[in-house]
Amino acid sequence: MAHPVLSKSLSKRIEGLPTLIHLQWRIEAAVFALFWRICGWLPPDRASAFGRWLFELVGPRSRKSNYMERNLRLAFPDLDEASREALLREVWGNTGAVFAEYPHLQTICQREYETRITVKSNLDLAKFRTGERQAIFVAAHIANWEVSTAPALVQGFPLSVVYAPIKNPYIDRMLIRKRIGLGCRLLSRNQSLPELMRALNKGECLGLVADHRDDAGVPIPFFKHDKLTTLVPARLALRFDCDLVPVRVERLENAHFRVTLHDPIRPDPNLTSQSDQAVRMMAEVNRLFEEWISERPQQWLCSKRAWAKQIDVQAPLKQDTG
Repeated sequence: MAHPVLSKSLSKRIEGLPTLIHLQWRIEAAVFALFWRICGWLPPDRASAFGRWLFELVGPRSRKSNYMERNLRLAFPDLDEASREALLREVWGNTGAVFAEYPHLQTICQREYETRITVKSNLDLAKFRTGERQAIFVAAHIANWEVSTAPALVQGFPLSVVYAPIKNPYIDRMLIRKRIGLGCRLLSRNQSLPELMRALNKGECLGLVADHRDDAGVPIPFFKHDKLTTLVPARLALRFDCDLVPVRVERLENAHFRVTLHDPIRPDPNLTSQSDQAVRMMAEVNRLFEEWISERPQQWLCSKRAWAKQIDVQAPLKQDTG
């Protein structure tokens, strides 16, 4: 989300000029503040529809579309050009809906929870509330992933959610204030692993969004291409004997969602190395993410480069071996 307003060429010209960079940040923040003010005046469903309309209009002209378009080419190589362009517009539309819903997170996740969020789960969530069990919840940037925290809020079990700060500090602070409506504790990704471990030692559950490329991760297949994937969720689950629970969010219409808490991913008893177990567990997470995205590709926020630059979008895919 860096430099969402100014053009790429202009952004590059002001790099290294602190005064102009801060001016740019303030301009971007003013644009988002106005957008969120308008969305806040509207009811949640109308705000969601407005954000969808606006981002479908302006999003494809953004330089972020280059990343989106490449990701869609690699994930869905069989789409023809017209279908891919239509999908790209829909992806931008869902992105706009997500941003438009930030002023309404408290309404969606608390005040109107029963009418806006349907939860599917075979888990005994009371165990998380009483502290009998802890969980590492892993979600992807699909639909509006922010509402994946709603079941924890309603069930009353402690949850700390890891978020990635964005480069623009003014927009980042606005987002933090709007996320208060989620009712969970927010941990910056920059607070590092020890902070996550302290949260687990205090008996809390953790929530992480784990589909983005992690340069410190390991290559694990994702849409038949190796993607650098974080092992942190699986490593924490193994170390603290937590359930690794994939969470899927689906947008049903406008600001209405279905949240599915899947059965925990268990370590492979045939593997003696925790590193190997973590890789196997995150491979299953990637497989689920791929399945969910394939079913509703228009709801995937893929605005960051998912795979290495060296991967040729025209290269043949790897063949399944198992």
